[in-house]
Amino acid sequence: RYLSEIGNPLNGAFGLPSDFEDVGVATSHDGGCAWILKEVFVVTLKERIERLQVPRNAVAIFGLGQVGVVLKADGVIAYIDPFLSDPTGHRAVPILIQPEEVTHADIVFITHIHIDHLDPTTVRGIAKASPQAKFVAPLNCHQTLLDCGVTEDRIIHPPVDQPFDLGILHFYAIPSAHYGFDEVDGQPSYLGYCITLNGVRIYHAGDTILYDGLEERVRTFAPDIAFLPINGRDYYREKRDIVGNLTFWEAAQLAVNVGVKLVIPTHWDMFPHNSENFARFADWLYHHARDQHFHVLHAGELFVFVKEGE
Repeated sequence: RYLSEIGNPLNGAFGLPSDFEDVGVATSHDGGCAWILKEVFVVTLKERIERLQVPRNAVAIFGLGQVGVVLKADGVIAYIDPFLSDPTGHRAVPILIQPEEVTHADIVFITHIHIDHLDPTTVRGIAKASPQAKFVAPLNCHQTLLDCGVTEDRIIHPPVDQPFDLGILHFYAIPSAHYGFDEVDGQPSYLGYCITLNGVRIYHAGDTILYDGLEERVRTFAPDIAFLPINGRDYYREKRDIVGNLTFWEAAQLAVNVGVKLVIPTHWDMFPHNSENFARFADWLYHHARDQHFHVLHAGELFVFVKEGE
């Protein structure tokens, strides 16, 4: 929403669009000076994604909640683990875009088969609305994707470490460990993606815990941005069959150890019974690695990362 002081008729000075519409007015007074806060139309997330122009050597990131994000750069729009329904009735983050509204997706990355990462309602809607989209997922997701209307020619199951070029987006997959790897035909059932788009290198872990070799793999990729889960794990959640992830301090330490330029914590906001206070992540960095850059991305937020010096 835009807020403007309309005591000054030059609304353009406050960044208002020329076609804004009023939907409500509230007034307050401060020291005898009347200010009017004018609530104007809210541009939908779909419109925000499609209208945004991204500069060279930059990537725009829109938060979707849980670990889901939208990446946009150089004319490419990629979704990672979009979760745009509420099958349990317990989600704490609003659905900001309906699956059938996603007509602009070029690529949809799925990290694994759990419903908050591969949601049939979401995949079915996007597959129909974006017939041009490719779906990248672990091998054990194949039948679910077919059942959601994704045809064979649109599905990519990337073998670990094999590079792929989808236009100007380049990527390869590395294993994630949701405790184990649960391999199918020698390939892990949980993947992280190393993506290069518009000169920016992005690592998205999906869900994972630490395992021997993960630091080396991520360090070799040298990401500018890393998306890492921070909700952790414990005995009581495991007794309820909730598979855990990195703790907040493990994620922070991993980011520091691999030298990532910017770390974005994920998996902290969607379900109150399986979340984490991101302030603990920030506090750990404050006490142990103040030079490590981080950003807490909220659902609906736009964050633009610009890679300087190239």
